[in-house]
Amino acid sequence: MTKRQASTEIANQAPARKPRRRASEASAEPVVERVPRKRDVRPKGRQADFVVIGAGSGGVAAARRAAAHGAKVILVERDAIGGTCVNRGCVPKKMLSYGAGWASILSTCLSHTGGKEDWRDAIVRVNAEVARLNASYKQRLNEAGVEIWHGTAQFNEVGDIVVGNEVIRAGKTLIATGASPIDLPVPGGELVSSSDDVFTWQTVPGSIVVIGGGYIAVEMASILSRYGVKVDLLVREDRLLPKFDHDISAALAEALVAKGIRIHFRAEVTMVSQSNGAFDVCYTQEDNRGRTQTVRAQAALAAIGRKANVDGLNLDALGVERDKKGAIKVDRQFRSNVRSVHAIGDCMAGNIHLTPVAVAQGRWLADRLFGRRGDLADFDFIPTAVFCEPAIGVVGLTEQQAIEAADGKTDRVRTEIKRFVSLENRFGGMPTQSVFKIVFNARNDRVLGVHLMDGAAPEIVQTLALALRLGVKASHLKTTMPLHPTVAEELFG
Repeated sequence: MTKRQASTEIANQAPARKPRRRASEASAEPVVERVPRKRDVRPKGRQADFVVIGAGSGGVAAARRAAAHGAKVILVERDAIGGTCVNRGCVPKKMLSYGAGWASILSTCLSHTGGKEDWRDAIVRVNAEVARLNASYKQRLNEAGVEIWHGTAQFNEVGDIVVGNEVIRAGKTLIATGASPIDLPVPGGELVSSSDDVFTWQTVPGSIVVIGGGYIAVEMASILSRYGVKVDLLVREDRLLPKFDHDISAALAEALVAKGIRIHFRAEVTMVSQSNGAFDVCYTQEDNRGRTQTVRAQAALAAIGRKANVDGLNLDALGVERDKKGAIKVDRQFRSNVRSVHAIGDCMAGNIHLTPVAVAQGRWLADRLFGRRGDLADFDFIPTAVFCEPAIGVVGLTEQQAIEAADGKTDRVRTEIKRFVSLENRFGGMPTQSVFKIVFNARNDRVLGVHLMDGAAPEIVQTLALALRLGVKASHLKTTMPLHPTVAEELFG
């Protein structure tokens, strides 16, 4: 091939040149503007797979379990680690109850001074145990690899969590902020103490008005009474513990009255005032034709319920849905309507306010999000207790609930009630009766509910929760050898 032929061959293979355009033709074409991609304008912050807001029982359980699955976890708490249960609830309450029992026994049997001296000793012991638990929680969280931030958390408009000047970007967020006491909604209601305040008292008043008839009101009234405080209990309903079996509620009222507590049923508090170092609590009762009555005492305490601790989280910025009481609505997987935001425990709508429930929810959620999908705990048979004197332990259906479950047919439900004075009370010379009530399905004799009132009731009912879950029947109780002498043997034979 000649050089001329080769150059011709290359020319044929070269791409054809674009024809030159006139200026008028180029200006007539539409101009395509290149728009840069939208950049993430959020401030740079820390990254985390899982952010847990609230270091109570449920939050701690979820954080530890998620970290065990390898997730990068940040736990934010504005107060002490352990939440209500450790710091202002279950643990200090039960310890004060133990101390109250000892104080009552000593003052009855040994002419002990009682009252203020016993209270000071109890508070020292309570604070020591709470401090130990706080340190233990922190140690276990650190060992699990959970990063603990102290401060107040809130969401911004794009879903990040802001703590002080720091911003956290989370793949998933859990709100486990618990609940706090409801303020008394009457003039002067801001003057009264709450159950949280009791654990900060260094001494006890000579007299107190306790407003409420639920768990906390009954427990506080019973505890303070045993420390020598004169107690008036103002109850809005016509009985104590309205969600418990009516026979147990009635028996408890009799026992508290016998111990010196004055109970005022159907009492609607209208006003609270304070003067000369004392409180005047005004209330009305239907059976007194609506006339205003007044109870005067050195202190007043309201225990009328609890509300979700979510007001400072800025949930409205994300559009997180809440119920009428302010609690967060979730689905069966504890997701809110904002899918990256979850909620468990006392701040969750429709939940049962019990520590083991929150713990089970937190662990299951962490498993589901970061590990294996385990089985959710059985919430059909949840044992619960009221640590008053005498104590109450229950599991399963009340008689009324069992009848409702049987479409109102009372013949499908039967009950057995036993009343007796325990050896402990006989030794102390106290006539207080223990009351055991069992609710059965009348057709197959399956146990539907167990309701106990005795000092040992909380310990007994824990085991019975398993028995009910496994379908225990009357025949099983009657053919099981009882342990003698115990109060539990009254359930058998």
